[in-house]
Amino acid sequence: IQVILGAVLAGALGNLTDRLRLGYVIDFVSLGIGETRFPTFNVADSAVVLGIGALVAYLTFFDGPRQAAEASQ
Repeated sequence: IQVILGAVLAGALGNLTDRLRLGYVIDFVSLGIGETRFPTFNVADSAVVLGIGALVAYLTFFDGPRQAAEASQ
């Protein structure tokens, strides 16, 4: 859980640093096939999104069942 929260915090701080220093966030990763493009993003965006996804998965599949088992005892 510490790694997950660290990824979210690092991504948020990375974007905040750009926003405070430059007034905007630099997005530089552009993916797509031919003319079809995915919105441009940066590594910090990826850290936030993947971290939140991992947090939801952890709470759903690991922490939730553990709490339910403890509550039933």
